[in-house]
Amino acid sequence: MFFTIVNRGRANAVLLKARECGATEGTIFLGEGTVQSVLLELLGVNEVHKEIVMIPASAELSDKLHEAISADFQLSKRNKGIAFSIPFKKRKLHVSDQDRPIKKVNPRFFCIMVIVDKEWTKHCIYAARAAGAKGGTLIHGHGAGIPAEFYFPVVLEPQKDLIFIIASKNKVSSIRKKISTDLRLGQTGRGIIFTLPVTRTSGLVENRTRERMGVKT
Repeated sequence: MFFTIVNRGRANAVLLKARECGATEGTIFLGEGTVQSVLLELLGVNEVHKEIVMIPASAELSDKLHEAISADFQLSKRNKGIAFSIPFKKRKLHVSDQDRPIKKVNPRFFCIMVIVDKEWTKHCIYAARAAGAKGGTLIHGHGAGIPAEFYFPVVLEPQKDLIFIIASKNKVSSIRKKISTDLRLGQTGRGIIFTLPVTRTSGLVENRTRERMGVKT
């Protein structure tokens, strides 16, 4: 699965470029990015509108999308956006498929996903930053759980946020632990956190640093 996070208004252009590369479908989510700036936080404008584009792709197409979208949308420049790929394997329920070996992944980056009530989102971002994260992107949503003691004809769905945090391998454990501890995710109903491997990234600060050093991403 190929993801790219760009400034609001750029997602449709990303999808057009993806189609040129061979993608047949894609989904756009509206979200917010967090700007790491003390001045902007004091002014109350530390969140910027973002669009998240999710495109199902083969490994070959994913690499092609990284190259094309990074070039066209200048992801190597600051605040232009990022892209990352998460490996998924489509499995068919046939006996012959069960014996096929799954390619091992040894990623340099991971995508930490946290789902919490909206009121805890900023606490999640602060905890992640304190543990070394550069920032995050969030999508607003709704919870669908119905409490056992529910008796009323109207269901009030709590507002939820899904937070994406891309972290390097050496920081992912400390970030997860800090978020889990600060938000008390071990308690029932506080939220959930899970981590997925990332096979390739574009536009991260680490990418720009490695490019300046002449290291291939």
